Amino acid sequence: MSELLIELFSEEIPARMQAKAEVDLLAALTGKLKEAGLGWKNAFAVSGPRRLTAVIEGLDARSADVREEKKGPKVGAPEQAVAGFLRGAGLKDISEAQVVSDPKKGDFYVAYSTVPGRDAKDVIAEAVPAIIREFHWPKSMRWGTGELRWVRPLQGIVCVLDGKVVPLEVGGVASGNTTEGHRVHGRGPYTVTGWADYKAQLEGQGHVILSREDRRQMILDGIAKVCASAGLQWIEDKGLLEEVTGLAEWPVVVLGQMDPDFLDLPPEVITLSMRTHQKYFAANSKKTGKLAPNFIVVANISASDGGKKIAQGNARVLSARLSDARF
Repeated sequence: MSELLIELFSEEIPARMQAKAEVDLLAALTGKLKEAGLGWKNAFAVSGPRRLTAVIEGLDARSADVREEKKGPKVGAPEQAVAGFLRGAGLKDISEAQVVSDPKKGDFYVAYSTVPGRDAKDVIAEAVPAIIREFHWPKSMRWGTGELRWVRPLQGIVCVLDGKVVPLEVGGVASGNTTEGHRVHGRGPYTVTGWADYKAQLEGQGHVILSREDRRQMILDGIAKVCASAGLQWIEDKGLLEEVTGLAEWPVVVLGQMDPDFLDLPPEVITLSMRTHQKYFAANSKKTGKLAPNFIVVANISASDGGKKIAQGNARVLSARLSDARF
């Protein structure tokens, strides 16, 4: 049994496309493996702002040999029919075929042949380029002088089977065993041998949380923490939560404060400006139950000052937005 790790590394994938792409990649990969006669024990995929990753555990090292049967004409059929059967079955003489008896149809010729199985490595080297070329994105692009289309320029392909690179090439991008981490906190590169090593390095030194579920929970925990310390109640927004989950590889929740004078605007105007333009969450004061002069932003960086400058910068941007809204 083998383990296959595939990572498709690119420039930023739009947040709204990541979850479906994760599902589509796994479906395409398992479909190709099944078609080739390979089995496996477990398969899963993860997605993030810059990567789609699929893992197949317990993969068969080789597909089984397949015995094929080709039925021919009845015994005593015209010579022309027998000759056509021999050509189609790849036989030189009718003596190489077997005669099978059927109570209703009588005796007829049958040719048996064995199609040898294939090594998983060969199947993967053929399947992955096809998956990439056929992959459907709601919107895709070409870059440079190549013909390959992808959601954003494809920069790297990790394809590792039992710690060894499966050689392949798509659109000028060759497979390998190295990947990148967070642009700021741990770019790398990192040489990986399999899923456990890949996850340990990226989520450690690389500062990349691979799973959408884990990033979402980090955000929820961060929101709960900043709201508890400030006496606030987060205004739940599942749609925005899903979006910001796809925007940050290393999500860090920061609480900001806006000019209280803007609270004379209708709450709907404030929250809409926060959500639509800036991807901020709004919060109510636990004391008054009304909208608080605060916003919650999910950053993609751990700042040395605890996020103070991030909060200040975002407050200035929000003030400009709300000034436009007031106008």
